[in-house]
Amino acid sequence: MSYQVVHSTFGRYRIRIPQLAHDSDFASKLKALVESLVFVTEVRINAQASSLIVSYQDNFCSTTALEKFVSCIQAAADCVEISLTEFLLEGEDLKPEVNQWKDLGFPALSLTLALLAAPLELPPLIVILAIAGAATPWFNRAADSLLNQHQPNIDLLDSAWMTMQTVQGQFIAPALKTVLVEVRRTLRGNTTQTREEQSFNLLNELDRYVWVELEGEEQQIHISNLQQGDRMIVKSGEMILVDGIVVDGYGLIDTQNLTGNSTPIVCSEGQDVFASSILLEGRLCVLVNRIGLNTRAGLAALLAELAPVHDTKIGAFQAEFVTNAILPTLALGGTIYLMTGNIGAAISPYQFDFGSGIPISISTTVLQALIYAVRHGIYIRSGGILEALAHIDAIVFDIDVLALDSPETMEAIAILQSQNIDIYLVSGVPESIALDVATQLGVHPHYVCAEVPFTQKINLIRGLQHQGKTVAFVGDGEDEAVRLACAHVSISFAKTSQIPDPTTDVVILEDDLRGVTHAIAIAKRAMEIIYENTATIVIPNLFMQIGGGMFLGVNPVYNVIVNNGTAFVAEFLNGSRPLFETNFLPPLKSSSQRISQGKSNGKALKQGELAKRLGVSSQSLTSKRLKPEFPIWTQARDPEGIAWNFDPVAKRYRHSPA
Repeated sequence: MSYQVVHSTFGRYRIRIPQLAHDSDFASKLKALVESLVFVTEVRINAQASSLIVSYQDNFCSTTALEKFVSCIQAAADCVEISLTEFLLEGEDLKPEVNQWKDLGFPALSLTLALLAAPLELPPLIVILAIAGAATPWFNRAADSLLNQHQPNIDLLDSAWMTMQTVQGQFIAPALKTVLVEVRRTLRGNTTQTREEQSFNLLNELDRYVWVELEGEEQQIHISNLQQGDRMIVKSGEMILVDGIVVDGYGLIDTQNLTGNSTPIVCSEGQDVFASSILLEGRLCVLVNRIGLNTRAGLAALLAELAPVHDTKIGAFQAEFVTNAILPTLALGGTIYLMTGNIGAAISPYQFDFGSGIPISISTTVLQALIYAVRHGIYIRSGGILEALAHIDAIVFDIDVLALDSPETMEAIAILQSQNIDIYLVSGVPESIALDVATQLGVHPHYVCAEVPFTQKINLIRGLQHQGKTVAFVGDGEDEAVRLACAHVSISFAKTSQIPDPTTDVVILEDDLRGVTHAIAIAKRAMEIIYENTATIVIPNLFMQIGGGMFLGVNPVYNVIVNNGTAFVAEFLNGSRPLFETNFLPPLKSSSQRISQGKSNGKALKQGELAKRLGVSSQSLTSKRLKPEFPIWTQARDPEGIAWNFDPVAKRYRHSPA
């Protein structure tokens, strides 16, 4: 049985299982088996995303939990009768926690007792026991890491700090820490749950019956039966459930679900519309381009559900730094104590807690950027790809994908060159044609490779990488997979209405080359926010822990406030604020939009007529007519050198007169 852990954190696993997408019996059996585990608090299956989402008590060993989940997956796949007692664990007193706010019970009690200890002269043992109960999750995670993963984690430092503060009689600081951290965890959990519920609700909205125009009559069909090129009728008050172009009608639409902009916009013939928008008034006939998970809204919901944000180099570096710094930090504290005899100064470095605030703020910002990008027509596969995009300094273009008659192409190349990004052109066309294209785009002739096999193109990419450049490749074609595998980032244009090949890193959903510049701009802005968040956390903590805790003897309560306050600002305020001001990035133009906005009065041919003229099969036209390189492809085969475009509205092929 194939499965993949796509995300994990204390108390939660998200596992992708392809069989969930098409096997309801397997999904039901798996859900029942996982729900039977006494330490599991919630089980959800998202068949559209092929995902199993399991929440479990965070004081339970994560390694053992995963082993149990894998056993359930295998058992459900094998369709054998499994005795549920094999999965029941000793310890019937484990209580599922449905409401995460309940986690604040012990921390709130410990803080209350710590604040009232002196005025009411409470026995210290009562306060100590309350703090110990509130800190139990830290102790459990620290023990789990040492015993099962054989390495210390950041919880070991926190546990040592809270223990030593409590031993000294400093009750308020550790109790306050448990409260503030638990509040952050609860808010984070609620935010994640809300986001996933919104995604789930949106996916449900994209699964219903719609009205379509068939043979001049309106009929109601399930949206799964829609095909690219169908005409869907949207009436006042209804949600638009597809990405497409308006071919008839007029209306006022609300795009807030997709863009966040609360101002309704007027929509008429020739304009693009996107799923999740609501038609406030009017009536539209929409030519269908994409449906379901293939729409911008669907891809955004899928990214929100899968959250592919944990593969960044900066995140890996931070995690490695924290892991390697734990034992030296413990040793530093011991050394300070031996030299000064001051236990407060000795344990102050233990609050160098960069192990939670920074990675969480990274993931928050990355996910926001991925969703923002796909809502603006750019599908970026993961956080690692987003990070690589921000460092691109060389782009290799396959000439065949460049729409040379589009002003957006010229604009995109100029923007990239203004950012000191080297532009290279590769193609199998004759050198004279390639050099003409380079001249038209303002690319130096030395940066052109023409009439070369794909292996030489690979060598070009590898040569640039050898020079220390971060290389992106923008291309398409039969040898695309080989070439894309060599670049740091592979970029292509959506060739069909289906979800893009997972081997491609970035997919521009429209045939507008400015999508490349938009992707880089989004990536750079996201990295700026990540660096800002890192500075927000690191700088105040260093000053407080070193200057305040080690030298000035500042009350540890202030250390706790600074530590958690900076993490809160980075995660919930700075990390989640909008990447750009409204309309900072101009909307991408689709091929259908350009055709409808500027239809030619020139010759229009049926598919069979054009196929005969070009000397190709009708099937070849069907497979290539929606690709951005189609005009160049037809021009090379036309006896008069005419470039042809496909008009999806009229289902004819047109050309612009010279």
